Amino acid sequence: MLREEGVVVAVEGEYAIVANQRRGGCGGCHAEASCGAMSGGLGRQSIGIRARNLVHADVGERVVLEIAEGELAKASFLVYGMPVLALVLVGVVARSLAQSLGVADSESVGALAGLLALVGCFYGLYRYNKHIENDDRHQPVISRILTSASGHAGVCS
Repeated sequence: MLREEGVVVAVEGEYAIVANQRRGGCGGCHAEASCGAMSGGLGRQSIGIRARNLVHADVGERVVLEIAEGELAKASFLVYGMPVLALVLVGVVARSLAQSLGVADSESVGALAGLLALVGCFYGLYRYNKHIENDDRHQPVISRILTSASGHAGVCS
């Protein structure tokens, strides 16, 4: 299980929105807070994560988020790997087919087919996300409260 800490900023039924600091690959660098090399110039901007609120944390409480490593790896491949594979593989296959059929501008055919595959892949990912967005196996979970909104250590686990 991967664990991160954050602060609950909103509660929506059985879910909570947890603010978490975005971290780059420069965790030990002295200029991490101002560099922006790994964050696209955004610095240490916080992000909101929707998580199942099993411990009934309230707004302002510092909590621990957990997500299965396998689910994170799968999601990373789907978001980063699949579109690139679709773009390259479909583009190469379409270019080769166009070349073998004697199409004069086979490079353009390959490029267009690759771009269409990329768009189709993003649409497929959008549909898949809509299908799994309420499936508990794919959601981060608030596993425990570290400090309450009043600043006292929590006892929930």
